[in-house]
Amino acid sequence: MRSDGCQSSCAGAARRGSQSLLLLVLMALSCLTGCGGCSQTPAEKAAERKARDQQAIAEAKKRAEEEKKKEPFEVGRLTPLLSENLIETEEGLSLRLAKPGHWATTIQPMKANLDNFEGRITIAAVDPSGTPMAIPHTAYEMTSSRPAVLAKGRKKRVENELLIPSNAEKLNVSSELTNNTGSLADNPTVEPWTLMPSHQYFLMVLAREPSRYAFLKVTDSVKAPYEDLNGTEIPHYRVVLADGAKPLPLPPNVLTWTSVAYVVWDEVNLDRLDPAQQEALIDWIHWGGRLIINGPDSLDGLRASFLKDYLPADVGERITFDQAALADFSAGWSARDVGKTLKPISVTKPWSGVELKPRDGAKALPHADKLFYERPVGAGSIVVSAVQLAERDLVNWPGFDGFLNGALLRRPSREFRVDKDGAWVGLQMLWAGAHDRVRDAYFTTPLRWFARDAATTANARDLEPIGASNQYYGWQGGTPVPDTSLVVDRAGGLGEWNEFGPVSDAGRDALVEAAGVRVPAASFVVICLAIYLVVLVPLNWMVFYSLGRVEWAWISAPLIALAGTMAVVRQAQLDIGFVRSQTEIALMELQGDLPRGHLTRYTAIYSSLSDTYDLEFENSSAVASPFPRDSTWTPAIGDTLSTVAFEKYDQPRLRGVEVSSATTQMIHSEQMLPLAGPIRLRTDGNNPPVVHVENKSGFNLTDVAIVFRKGSDAVQPSTVVKADGAAESPAEIQRQGWNQLKGYWLGDLKNGTAAPLPPLRTIAVAKGELPFAAERVNSNELANGQRLNIDPLLRMAFWFPQLDDPIHGSRDEYRLVGRIDEVLPGSVVSPEASQTTGSTVVLAHLKLGEASSPAVDKNSPLDVQPEGRKNAYEEEEVVE
Repeated sequence: MRSDGCQSSCAGAARRGSQSLLLLVLMALSCLTGCGGCSQTPAEKAAERKARDQQAIAEAKKRAEEEKKKEPFEVGRLTPLLSENLIETEEGLSLRLAKPGHWATTIQPMKANLDNFEGRITIAAVDPSGTPMAIPHTAYEMTSSRPAVLAKGRKKRVENELLIPSNAEKLNVSSELTNNTGSLADNPTVEPWTLMPSHQYFLMVLAREPSRYAFLKVTDSVKAPYEDLNGTEIPHYRVVLADGAKPLPLPPNVLTWTSVAYVVWDEVNLDRLDPAQQEALIDWIHWGGRLIINGPDSLDGLRASFLKDYLPADVGERITFDQAALADFSAGWSARDVGKTLKPISVTKPWSGVELKPRDGAKALPHADKLFYERPVGAGSIVVSAVQLAERDLVNWPGFDGFLNGALLRRPSREFRVDKDGAWVGLQMLWAGAHDRVRDAYFTTPLRWFARDAATTANARDLEPIGASNQYYGWQGGTPVPDTSLVVDRAGGLGEWNEFGPVSDAGRDALVEAAGVRVPAASFVVICLAIYLVVLVPLNWMVFYSLGRVEWAWISAPLIALAGTMAVVRQAQLDIGFVRSQTEIALMELQGDLPRGHLTRYTAIYSSLSDTYDLEFENSSAVASPFPRDSTWTPAIGDTLSTVAFEKYDQPRLRGVEVSSATTQMIHSEQMLPLAGPIRLRTDGNNPPVVHVENKSGFNLTDVAIVFRKGSDAVQPSTVVKADGAAESPAEIQRQGWNQLKGYWLGDLKNGTAAPLPPLRTIAVAKGELPFAAERVNSNELANGQRLNIDPLLRMAFWFPQLDDPIHGSRDEYRLVGRIDEVLPGSVVSPEASQTTGSTVVLAHLKLGEASSPAVDKNSPLDVQPEGRKNAYEEEEVVE
């Protein structure tokens, strides 16, 4: 045993010894290899440094060569901001949709790869040859320009604003990046855009989880099924699903929101909206837009936001809604006037929601007490829900689409059919009582801009097949297709930049008269002659008599005559606008208590000599373009069009308006004008309370009239006929409507004052006259002819929507109509005119009554579809 232990111990010692020896050898080798540099000579060290430097230089040259291979600029696709989130499934790119005749905010990503860059991006709607399209009935074409300031290597999204031509059948848009030396590309980029039909608008969904609202795209309210032999689809809306946690595709200028009909709001990150976007949303609502808020996830976060003063309700406790709580809601919106009652809501488990505490002015939607509340805001409204808008049981309920159409969107009731005159046509959705207005924008958008939309039509009607029944123009799937086409009232529907609508025509008529050259009055000649004689004889003699040189008076006489002649000519030029004159006729529309107005200007510039003018605007919302003098002018063969540029630099401006000698050029511009305060109705605390009209606008008003129109007095224009059965003129229809008004002539209403509203009396208007004609005569006499005749525009200001407007036509309204006899601030013309005159019509919607109550549909697709054919709700559940 001991011998074995000793052997084992010796063996262990031997192993440890060999391991130590191996470690010493390795350390020696490491020292020899690691300290090689210690034995380097200075020359070797210098050579090593040189090699490293040469390698670094080579790598830098390589990187520089790679940089040179890069394009100097990366410029992405130019896309309308509103349709940026509409993705083409095959290519993964945004659909580029725009409405004809509307202003559109565009977005374009770009990056400078080689150096910092300061230049501009210029865009234009172009013809097939790449030339900017002519503005109809003018001698101009127009581009839009915006600064492009790029930091090297950093991508930037550059916004611009473009007027889409209303006469474009196909739309191509060019984009060109330039600097002071010219274009930075061989050719501008030209890409096609898609034009939206006149009746189609955007339905914007802003949500933290936008995919939850994808079901909206397959609802009948959005798709508007209208099958025919052509297989035509006429969807009413393009649903834009935008992530509420990312930058939102909302323009900062409300005048480029005219193609947005509805906005759905669900848990939006408020930090993603800048102040300009917030202001634009508020303005959009006041002019008729409808904001639909998902209450459970959004209402609490909005109570201290920019929308806090407009919300219909405050949020209470978290609660649930079971089958019993939804019974009245389900029964009311499952019913149909003619068709069968739909299946009730099936609540698989109680819905989570919140308690809503309605505010003053809010009202529950029909059959939806405690579930949905709405509140009017100007001409528009906000509706809020106590339950999730994307609740699975709600969306999959067969009655949901009727509720969406009649209550959430607040549109007129519908009816469905599959045959026409006994012939099968496929499933078609029609407006109840208005079958010929399927494509009418008055049914698909609640937005109304008086200057653009008053007294207009916006329908697109089918024509019957031309010729005999056997005449066809093509085949589809072996079936002959009849020759049908559309008659479109306005290519852009409602909200279109309207140069020949009733308001624009009235503004043009007033402007043509006001901007005419005026011959000096006889008093001008007499005064000039008297001054000349006084200076020439007594004053001249007295001066030289005091100097003791009376004989010098004869020498000065010719000089006085020459100076007098020059003064008279100069004064005459100023009097008739011979050198330069500027005349402006404007309409300012106000909504409720909002201290901003939509100002539409029609400006005439006269010049005795050829010159080029710029118009600059103080407010970033301004848009402008040349205004046609009439609807018949077209350029002659060989005429060259002038190019004007709408620029958005530090201030918006229209640059390069050429005015030929002794001619007048007109400009149409619009902007949102901030006021010192609103023009509104105010009730004092007296008992009984007294209603006052209060003016805090910052301007003195004259010729103020307050009128009230009861919605039940509205007429259907097509039913107003002459004794012989012929259709009555629009002017006579309007006059007959005036005789239903009640009103009061207030006269002057100075800024900062309020006047009690007296009992209103019935207005009697003679044919060819304005309301309160006698009072206007007295007011004009007091003005001694020193103000412009704006009667054509005043006449339009007393126009009220009629029953052909299914959303706003039956609303009660208190309205103020007055005038401001001056050019309003916010626009500067350069070179400055020697004579400037102007007048503005003020139209204030003081108080609007309720719109027509939401109504259920006449029937449903289930009532007319063949037995065994499934509807969208039976084919698959809409929400997973």
